[in-house]
Amino acid sequence: MNSVWTNWRVLILIASLLIATFFIALNGLQYGIDFKGGTSFQVKLAKATSGPEQMNQIVSIIGQRMDWTGLSDTTVTSIGNDLLLIDIGENDPAVVEKLESLLLKQGKFEATLNGEVLFTGSDFVQITRDPAQGFGVNRQNDSSAQWTLPFMLKPEAAKRFTEKTFHKCEIIGVDASQGRQYDCEKTFFFIDRPENAVIVESTDDYLRDRDLLYAGNVTLDIPAQTEIGDLMQNAGLDVIQFTGSSLAQDQNAINDLNRVPAGSVAVVSAEIDEASKATLAGLGFQVREVAAANNAPFIWNATGAKQVISLSPDVTNLEPYVEDPKDATIYSQLVIRGFGQNEEEAFANLNSLTVLLESGSLPIPVESISRETISPLLGQEFLNDTVWMGVLALLIIGLIIFIRYRHMILVVPIMATAVFEAFLVLGIAAALGWKLDLAYVAGIIAAIGTGVNDQIVITDELLKKSDDEEHASDSERVKRAFFIVIAAASTSMVTMLPIILVGVVGLGKLVGFAITTVVGVLVGVLLTRPAYGEIAKYLLSRKKN
Repeated sequence: MNSVWTNWRVLILIASLLIATFFIALNGLQYGIDFKGGTSFQVKLAKATSGPEQMNQIVSIIGQRMDWTGLSDTTVTSIGNDLLLIDIGENDPAVVEKLESLLLKQGKFEATLNGEVLFTGSDFVQITRDPAQGFGVNRQNDSSAQWTLPFMLKPEAAKRFTEKTFHKCEIIGVDASQGRQYDCEKTFFFIDRPENAVIVESTDDYLRDRDLLYAGNVTLDIPAQTEIGDLMQNAGLDVIQFTGSSLAQDQNAINDLNRVPAGSVAVVSAEIDEASKATLAGLGFQVREVAAANNAPFIWNATGAKQVISLSPDVTNLEPYVEDPKDATIYSQLVIRGFGQNEEEAFANLNSLTVLLESGSLPIPVESISRETISPLLGQEFLNDTVWMGVLALLIIGLIIFIRYRHMILVVPIMATAVFEAFLVLGIAAALGWKLDLAYVAGIIAAIGTGVNDQIVITDELLKKSDDEEHASDSERVKRAFFIVIAAASTSMVTMLPIILVGVVGLGKLVGFAITTVVGVLVGVLLTRPAYGEIAKYLLSRKKN
């Protein structure tokens, strides 16, 4: 037996097992949502990406958005050229809803004045998260809290902002204690402002929206006396109104819609009647439904409006007064302020905007999202069932091997080698930080199945009793067996290789299965099979003697 334990192939296997034990003890095994619970989103893009580079950009942006929610267990995988699979370790329905809302946003930020774009999200140099510079939330009173987001513009964007806002305040009076009083023009902030679109709503709803905008809403960042005409001018959108309860009954509105360019998007309320939607579809419009939320005017949500902020005399170079635009002070350090009903809501609004601005806008918008949530208890049940199924499979394999060879001396090393192989793959998973899910476990099982088959090939080769094999040494027989083993392993790896390579663009969880299978096969060919060959030679030689 000493000759077996001192054989270099067996020693390498023992050393590998010790290293695997070290990594499993150090890092532990990490589990995916299949076993620990969580939510899986399947995101469909509005159109196919132009290539791997654009898909990688989308994966990176979505990954950043998910990371900034405070989730450490998040994976984003591309599937083909228009689908993404996002796994997050979160089950809370409220949090999942917020994440889905964040995913649905393309994240295209625009600030406008009188219908002209002042700057966009791509003009930001950085978002300042330093509370010393104003970032954070301050409670105003029992019914509201204000949030502040400082940011810096690129030099060319700062210059454009200064030129377009120069002297955009008008003196309306002078107060003895406060000095000059100004009426400053308002800037409108949009996220995902519709393009090539028209808004369609009933006249009654339009008048309601007009009154709600004029009344203002502090928690929605709508100042009092906001004119619906100003909103539409800055949004760059037209509104088609129809009288009565359905667009289908208003021929004048239909005639107006016929003058809109073909293929445009019709933005409608989610509560609009089916006949109106059918009419729009019949006219060639892409119908996009928008739900009114938080008691906001429908038209506010439909335009993607987020805030209306008045300019200030200092930003417009009126205090101190600058006469010539060429001498104007260029402001690159600006702030965005908003409100929430309480500190929690204000912080959520601040965090959501910060995430979108820092991650950037998606080059292709999201068309739809489907999701599946697995509870932690169900995930734990999956894990337990998987372990017991693995144990049962090993016992059945052991029984079949015993029936074939009728010698426990052969069953034990074959079964032990299979366990060692699985343990080594788990050690590699722990070292590399893989998140084990059902696909990875299936890959391990597939590799073990291949391994047991190879060990049977080696055993059968050593047990051959034909005249041609009578004078062949055990070493020669093992070499011939290894020719078959390596051929089978090569076939398995070549079969999995296309899945791994295409996985750069994306084949979802199949990639995990393929990678684990290849790693398991390599572990078997390089470590466990050679060691088993030496052990089998020793045991069978003792049996013959």
